[in-house]
Amino acid sequence: MSEIELKFGVDPARARAIDAALRRAKARRGAIESRYFDTPDHRLADAGLTLRLRRSARAWEQTLKAPTERFGERLEETVPRPGRWGPDGPPLDPSRHDGSAAGKLLRAALGDGEAATTLVPVHICSVVRRSVEIEAGGARVELAFDRGEIRAGAASTPVCELEYELKSGDVQALVAFGRAGVREHGLWLSTVSKGERGDRLFRGAATVAAVKARPPRLRHGMTGREIFQAAMKACLDQVLANASELAAGQRDDEIVHQLRIGLRRTRTAWSELAPLAGPGAADWDAPLAEAFRRLGEYRDRRTVVASLQARLADSGSPAPTLRVSQEEPVDPVDVVRDGAFQCALLDGLALTLGEASVGASEEATDFIASRLDRLDRHLQRAAKRFAGSKPEAQHLARKRLKRLRYLAELVGGLYKPERVERYLERLGPAQDALGLHVDLLVGLEMARAAAEAGQAESWFNVGWLSAQLAPSARGGEKALRRAARAEPFWKR
Repeated sequence: MSEIELKFGVDPARARAIDAALRRAKARRGAIESRYFDTPDHRLADAGLTLRLRRSARAWEQTLKAPTERFGERLEETVPRPGRWGPDGPPLDPSRHDGSAAGKLLRAALGDGEAATTLVPVHICSVVRRSVEIEAGGARVELAFDRGEIRAGAASTPVCELEYELKSGDVQALVAFGRAGVREHGLWLSTVSKGERGDRLFRGAATVAAVKARPPRLRHGMTGREIFQAAMKACLDQVLANASELAAGQRDDEIVHQLRIGLRRTRTAWSELAPLAGPGAADWDAPLAEAFRRLGEYRDRRTVVASLQARLADSGSPAPTLRVSQEEPVDPVDVVRDGAFQCALLDGLALTLGEASVGASEEATDFIASRLDRLDRHLQRAAKRFAGSKPEAQHLARKRLKRLRYLAELVGGLYKPERVERYLERLGPAQDALGLHVDLLVGLEMARAAAEAGQAESWFNVGWLSAQLAPSARGGEKALRRAARAEPFWKR
């Protein structure tokens, strides 16, 4: 069977209020100990599977979980393990999941040979859970608030999270209930399971790699709404994975970068493909745009400024340090935990759920072709006038080029792969060239602000950066001209 749930991280400072609210709702309280197993070479974790033995109220059960394509939904099979067992519980028995959908994935991950029978304990999760099932918008939702820790050998990490599991009713009601929790208790969406956290602890992984964009799963004959939902899901997968890590406190520059890419892709999918979804889609873009802007400020401080300062120092600048805004530095953790941003993510998830039956497939591809045509015309015009354009127009040309590339990537699965690949290969160098040019514009703005504020030595930086703009703009226009010669893959 499958389960649909939303999992939220909780600030420990908010735990008492949540606990009190659940007590008022007459929630049950109990201790739970879960023992997770894997092969010595981490086959289950690498396949996204978790296999555990759990003790709750003196009873043992064995559970296998596996991922699905749908956010918040997992295959889950639990089998009771009755009997009188010692403190270590019953022996693990993977064969009890044979024949189920999750069991087939387990057997595929284990393979043949010794690994199929060599499963060892890798970590233990011990929590106190307060849980209750309530009615919300016509649906039945179980709330489970866990506090405790995960242990792997001598290492440990705390657990403080709240899960909303849909027991019956409309999934949209679950999303709406999640929004209320975000507003009232400052929750944030998390895609990292206890099993994943324990596996990281077991491996001694202090950091995790940023999640990059993956293409949506498309097939010929999809309706317009199906295409829109698949594209949105692919975008939100990247956003939620990276936002989860930042919200948990991992301030990594590459994670910030990949989150911004995910946000721009999401906004592209929304602005270009939302009409395919039919009526009823709400405008939820503003919080995403604000998060993108604030994370851009963080990126400018951390990466753009550092790169330009190194170049200024090499050029002999007497004061290569670029003065950034005197405002309090942006903290990416605060950005992603912001309630408006979290509610926007939930609204985005709501758009990917529900029935997908609007629009014929041929009408959808015609609409997509018209969107690609419009962005391609912007590329053709920019290729003719980029070098002589004002900075505002150059910024806009870069944004439109990114939108064209992201839209092409999102819908590419509907067309011949080799044609799509050739087209994208032409766009990549132009996007890089325009990115470097815009970085110069950002640095020049900072240098000029410092010089006009009285830092006389910064006039050197103004002059040097200004001198780089003309050749940089010519290089960008040259790259745009090459990109403009790419053969549109959506033309028959």
